[in-house]
Amino acid sequence: MQEIERISDFLRKVLQDKNAVIGISGGIDSSVTLALLARSIPKERIIAVFMPDRNTPQSDYDDVKKLTEGLGLTYRQVRIDPMVDSFVETLAATDRSAIGNIKSRTRMIILYYFANISKGLVIGTTNRTELLLGYFTKYGDGGCDVEPIEHLYKKDVYAIAGILGIPESIIKKKPTAGLWEGQTDEGEIGLSYTEMDEILMDIFDRGTFMEKPEYKRIMEMHRLSDHKRTMPYSLEK
Repeated sequence: MQEIERISDFLRKVLQDKNAVIGISGGIDSSVTLALLARSIPKERIIAVFMPDRNTPQSDYDDVKKLTEGLGLTYRQVRIDPMVDSFVETLAATDRSAIGNIKSRTRMIILYYFANISKGLVIGTTNRTELLLGYFTKYGDGGCDVEPIEHLYKKDVYAIAGILGIPESIIKKKPTAGLWEGQTDEGEIGLSYTEMDEILMDIFDRGTFMEKPEYKRIMEMHRLSDHKRTMPYSLEK
């Protein structure tokens, strides 16, 4: 509860009188972040945007509705298919990962549109596990103005979700970026979030590294994603 209050104080301080624009998906991270916003600022200043595509399951529609109704919030729905299809057709894109990144960056454009017209700030939903692994799209879901849960490992996000009363259907759902049909975070990375958190805490918090394949894989993901956690490379320091 103390951590929830600390994040709420942070959000109030950073946002001041600005609106908060947030993309919601029916996933655990965006749900927790939305609930934290609802505790922190007046609800009329929260602009929640659900951006499904043809691969979005009905359960996400249901969970977004259940979550926002429970928080006493309204949300906008913007389908991204026409915009993404235009990019794919124009570029003759076929690479699944690249198209997934187009989806993520399209959602970022939509959020910044609403931020522009409402004089608001875009609220990110990246957690510490994703940050250290580089498991986010640069200038996609990584494009935002405020990151309220970036210091929390995935396990901490789940712990806070229980306190905030996030619907059980969201808590039990397999985490996914929703970039292609059947995609899950754990399936793509090859480790469970419990394993990832423990390894990351060993390496970055406890200073412990084990000569195991999973540790080497995590460190390689971290190394290859260094560019996502820094400002653009330049000769200016």
